[in-house]
Amino acid sequence: MLPRLAVEDSGDGDAVRMVAAARPPFPVAVRASLDLADARLDQSLARFTNNQDVPLWIAIGAPPSVDRIDDWRRRLRTVLDRTSRGLAILELTFDQQSPDAVRFTTQVAATEVRARRDGIRVALGGPAIEDESRRSNVYSSELAPYVDLFVVSEAARTSTLAWAERHAPEAGILVIGRGSRSDEPAEQALIEGIVNGVGTRVAAESWRPSALSVSALQALGPLAGLVAHAVTSLDPDAVGLSLRVGDAPPLSGFRHRLLFDTESFSTLLVYWGSRSEQPLSMSLRVPLAGTAATVDLLSGVRTPVSNYARDEATERVTATAPLTGRPVLVDFNEGAVVVGQPTSVSAQRQLTVGEIVSRHRRQQLAQDTLVKTYIADARVREFFRPMLTDAGYDVVTENRYYVAEDGVEWERLSFSVNNRKLPNDMPYPMLQPEKMFALPLQLRFDEGYTYRLTGTTRIGAFDCYEVQFDPVRDDPALYRGTVWIDRRTFARIRVHAVQGGLSGMVISNDEMQHYAPVVSAGNQPIFLLQELEGRQIALLAGRNITIEKQVAFSDFRINDERFDEERTAVRSSDRVMYKETLNGLRPYVKRDGLRVVVDQPTQSVRALALGVVVDPSYRFPLPIFGINYVDFALGGNEDTQLAMLFAGVLAAGNIQRPQLFGVRNLHASLDFFAIAAPSTDRVYSSAGELEAERLLTWPLSTGVNVGWQATTFQKLSVNYQFRFDAYAHDTTTAETFETPSSTITNGVGLGWDYSRGGYNLGVNAAWFARSGWKPWGGQPDGTLETTSGSYAKYAASISRDIFLDVVQKVNVNAAWFGGSRLDRFVRYQFGLFDATRIHGVPASVRFGELAMVRGSYSVNVFDQYRIDLFLEHGWGRDDRGDSWQLVPGVGGAFNLPGPWNTIIRADVGRSWLPERYSTLGSTVLQVMLLKPLR
Repeated sequence: MLPRLAVEDSGDGDAVRMVAAARPPFPVAVRASLDLADARLDQSLARFTNNQDVPLWIAIGAPPSVDRIDDWRRRLRTVLDRTSRGLAILELTFDQQSPDAVRFTTQVAATEVRARRDGIRVALGGPAIEDESRRSNVYSSELAPYVDLFVVSEAARTSTLAWAERHAPEAGILVIGRGSRSDEPAEQALIEGIVNGVGTRVAAESWRPSALSVSALQALGPLAGLVAHAVTSLDPDAVGLSLRVGDAPPLSGFRHRLLFDTESFSTLLVYWGSRSEQPLSMSLRVPLAGTAATVDLLSGVRTPVSNYARDEATERVTATAPLTGRPVLVDFNEGAVVVGQPTSVSAQRQLTVGEIVSRHRRQQLAQDTLVKTYIADARVREFFRPMLTDAGYDVVTENRYYVAEDGVEWERLSFSVNNRKLPNDMPYPMLQPEKMFALPLQLRFDEGYTYRLTGTTRIGAFDCYEVQFDPVRDDPALYRGTVWIDRRTFARIRVHAVQGGLSGMVISNDEMQHYAPVVSAGNQPIFLLQELEGRQIALLAGRNITIEKQVAFSDFRINDERFDEERTAVRSSDRVMYKETLNGLRPYVKRDGLRVVVDQPTQSVRALALGVVVDPSYRFPLPIFGINYVDFALGGNEDTQLAMLFAGVLAAGNIQRPQLFGVRNLHASLDFFAIAAPSTDRVYSSAGELEAERLLTWPLSTGVNVGWQATTFQKLSVNYQFRFDAYAHDTTTAETFETPSSTITNGVGLGWDYSRGGYNLGVNAAWFARSGWKPWGGQPDGTLETTSGSYAKYAASISRDIFLDVVQKVNVNAAWFGGSRLDRFVRYQFGLFDATRIHGVPASVRFGELAMVRGSYSVNVFDQYRIDLFLEHGWGRDDRGDSWQLVPGVGGAFNLPGPWNTIIRADVGRSWLPERYSTLGSTVLQVMLLKPLR
């Protein structure tokens, strides 16, 4: 219950002693002004904490500027810790602070206060509130969920009430500095002040101690019912009130209030200020029948009214009462019989989004106060496929998660790739988006978000508010999304957040966070992050690659007494650790016996690849021996990245700049490819291979790709390709067969890519021109084949990754590849690294147009093995107008742990080819041994 009366504290403790000695019949508070910077703050607090039965109204000055808010907040917490049991009102006084500083200080203080106890009211006061023009400048509706009261002097009462009616209809008014006239008894002045305030927006008044006494406080007994009940003001005209003294109205000094007690349903009239030998005649409509009595509010003497009469038909009551000049209360319903219990039926008011956010912040702070530390196990799974036709990689780390007020640290317990456990200290880049300087719902001075209530919904066992948040500033480092807040506890249950247009390797981040009550502390459920599902779009080798991430937290230990001991032991060990910083997750390495944060995350990864490819298109198995190397900061420059595969006679690579010319959403890369050994170009007819037309080719290519991340999930790209192809006879080539001229090809392409929610949609087109292209080949009659020196290629693809559970995943894909003026040298093939790959189809199979659907199923077995199954089907034709030819294929891939920390991967495919390829063979096998290097 909010005290309706307070005594000003002069700093010597007299007010506290006065209230404690009087033991008033209803709560009377002491209003004390405290200077948080005062070295004697503890002494000032002692006089309140020693009298804990006295309600407190504490006024504190706000910090002069926001840069001093942290120290001010620490001192505020000291005050709250010492006084929160008896604190009824916390008043914040403002003077020259900016509107933003007022907003932030108020939100901080209100959150701190209400996290301790709901009943504490927050009030704004000081010169900035006293003056109406300044008040309107510093207060906005945004503060409504955090502010209960405004504090002003008696002189500003009337104007403040009118202002609050327009701008803060839910807030009440506190009047300070009240006193009594020298010719007026303190008891009467006090009673009149209380009576004038009940039923209005004046919630309480604070009186100077010189105007009060112990006896004046003790004399308030007759007002106890009036103060303790919910009382509203009645409109005299609405009930037909008539007051007369004899045949005339009361004298000019006469004052009165007509009230209604909503708990007892009593109609009350309080009057004072006029003395007469003649009685006061009263007439009004009273809906509830009963007897009427008067109470002298100074002496407490109760007497029946005179000449009481009630007309049941009209409900009009008439009566007379003495005019003594003293305050008198007339209860027209004393002894009334109420049938049933008093009830109040009303629709529950819908909370505003500001109130929901405010209550969540309060819940979160209360939880943070209870949870000093916690430890949890965290399993992180990441999955990505470098190419659509690749089965992809599962990277799993087991971690221990240490959370304390001084930071969050990760201990890596194990590390595996495709279920092959590798040495725990193996370097691995933890790709993360930029760290959020302002998180949704977080209370900050530079408020980063706006909130909008979009409805309510049920998530599991929780009825939730659904709140959408959007960044205020055009800052890609801020999230946008939706948060679901429990309607009972106001805890987060789920958060969907999207972050786009980032500057690092991760260019967008889309994640769903799931929170759950994992334990109780202080009879309060503790909601912690239990699971995170995320999709990150990373820019690698000039291409957008989607990384699927799942993080599962388990085995929570809250406020474990061994927390410091265990964390210290891990820090002292040689285990891999990470620490969350303002710039993201960073390695927390051991140097000279101490852990330090390394600003640069893992900059490079290397892997050794040994293997063989068996493809019927080649006369002998193709050996693979090479190194795959990725450097995320080439030459120490984080703006330049290198990815390269060197396999003896073959070299392929990419150099990229994530931010071209410093533009955040613009990036560029340079591709290069070269092979020293020739490859065989074959052609088939309905009778089989035309060996007389077989050729050897040496391709070399490079190109520039420029991409613009138009939106969080859409990318536009432009590319240029330079290619050189050399042609020569093979051993079976006819002497009369004219080889094509070795040529330079220039190509320009456009592309559009959309990735979201596991879907990927891509469309691209490219136009090419070969220089010096001449007729080639040779027919029996000696004529040469003439094909265009220019051609075009188009493609469209849609795919979806579906995660059935933590060990099973499915990928489905549909694609179309077409073009115009495509001859045998530029038609689509089915090589291992081609986007058109179908398992079991040799590289020599070619079509000018392709349509295909492909599906894969991956499963982890016993966390030791991984199996991938492929079911694929293609339709191909050489030119438009030709009939479609079926090209189905099936395949399987197996990942096994090998010796010396290696991964053995076998990939085999079987296909059913058109008749003209019947002599070629339809089984393709690849066996690889991969060894990550330190």
